[in-house]
Amino acid sequence: MARRAHSIVVLLAIGTAGFGIRSVPAQNAVSHAGIVGRIVDLQSRSPIRDAYIALLGTPLRAATDSSGRFAVDSLRSGTYVLQARATGYEVTSWVIPLHDGELLEQAFELPPVVDTLAPITVEGRRTFFQQRMGEFNERRQTRRGVFLTEEEIHERRAATLMDVLRGVPGVRLSCRVGNCVVEMMRSARGICRADWVVDGFPATESGTPHLPVVGIVGIEIYRSPGETPAQFLKSDSQCGVIVIWTKSGP
Repeated sequence: MARRAHSIVVLLAIGTAGFGIRSVPAQNAVSHAGIVGRIVDLQSRSPIRDAYIALLGTPLRAATDSSGRFAVDSLRSGTYVLQARATGYEVTSWVIPLHDGELLEQAFELPPVVDTLAPITVEGRRTFFQQRMGEFNERRQTRRGVFLTEEEIHERRAATLMDVLRGVPGVRLSCRVGNCVVEMMRSARGICRADWVVDGFPATESGTPHLPVVGIVGIEIYRSPGETPAQFLKSDSQCGVIVIWTKSGP
């Protein structure tokens, strides 16, 4: 009997909304928030059962039932990116904001991988993804920061961002009991913890070097505020920034 494809869903804190998320007030509102989701096939709308769910940076784990449902509770307010991976499906992500005592419900659709066809040349307006990667390459030409393309990430045979960040000048991985954070050593304030941006959205509170590189198409590493482009700086930025771009970002 063929083994059932399992999917791995990764929640990474960052973001903003914009994906048809329905907000449902939690009963007897408390200080914590939660997410109730259902993993389904984009085309058939059939549930994807036995999907493994993980919230990066926490020990929370879950698995979907026969209806493709899962729940994650006891979450703090903030913004999250839900990223899903499954054999036979494309890597997909959603940006989700959460407020104190808020319960969010949504069906998360995974598009099946289609067979690769012969290349076809089509002229027209650039897609949003092409525009975003064009800006990535323009910043790369300024020679400020360290840039890694999808091809360069694959050449390093990296499994996680830790494999990518090791050896980058001015970047240090500080690990305790298996949990690592990224520190910059070129800031004016001395060694400090890096800020994170994913697909253009702030992700500092939950950015982690343990993130798998699957689906990442570009990385920008800035070791100090002076090296960082203004669009990636916060009003109180005092350290460097790691910017991640994914295939299916908003």
